[in-house]
Amino acid sequence: MGEKRKSQPKEESTKKARSQKQSSKDSAGKEAATTEPGLSVIPYPKPVGGSSFTECTAKVTVTLAPVYSRDHWAGIHEALNNMLLHYVPQVRGVVLAYSKVKLRSDTALMFFDSPYGQLEVSARLLLWRPIAGMALKGQINVQSPDHIGMLLWDTFNASIPASLIPKGKYEWRPFNDDEIAARALPSTNQSEAMGDENGDDAGVAMMAQGGSDADVPASPYTSGNRYGSGEWVIKGTSQCVGSEGSLEFVVVDVVRANEVLSVTGALH
Repeated sequence: MGEKRKSQPKEESTKKARSQKQSSKDSAGKEAATTEPGLSVIPYPKPVGGSSFTECTAKVTVTLAPVYSRDHWAGIHEALNNMLLHYVPQVRGVVLAYSKVKLRSDTALMFFDSPYGQLEVSARLLLWRPIAGMALKGQINVQSPDHIGMLLWDTFNASIPASLIPKGKYEWRPFNDDEIAARALPSTNQSEAMGDENGDDAGVAMMAQGGSDADVPASPYTSGNRYGSGEWVIKGTSQCVGSEGSLEFVVVDVVRANEVLSVTGALH
């Protein structure tokens, strides 16, 4: 009898624990049922300050062809030029520029029967090194129900997939036929008007007077979505995302394909 009395509190505690687990599962199921499927939580990374551009001094091993045996500096600069706009794993970034090139040794090393020499140099490198959590700003060049595509500094690609666009704040608005036609006409009509009124040499005259692309009146539909089927707007309004074709976002992932970097982002 004593053993049975001792086991009763244990059984009661076990039943209470099971009932608590079941109630928590039920409440979680109710919350999931009441939450809209499009309003899933976006996994924002921890914010990271600073610039995506950085500098570093790196040691580079240059391979010199026999043709540069009398002019090693030409071979060094050719090797460094081949690194530009490419991702270099040793420095964990895309090389944009180099300066302050110095020799680390006076002689090049040759191995076995290879005619190529290896020379060590140091250089100051300007790098583009984006990190998850950074806030960047890009120029929109395409919009679709699946993603927003952008260019960063007219060089690097960035994409915001629809899964990383908060559906509680933004929504996809398709264009109607009139809007699609209106977006296809302005630039064509403008160029024809300039050709008819000023002649074919109008653009040449403008450049001769020191004009630039900035002097040409901007079309109201140059936000990178002129020929698209719709655009992302702030929910409940017709205001498109971004400002004047540019859009701020948070870096979620950095994708490296061969020697090219691209960025995946998320909207706040």
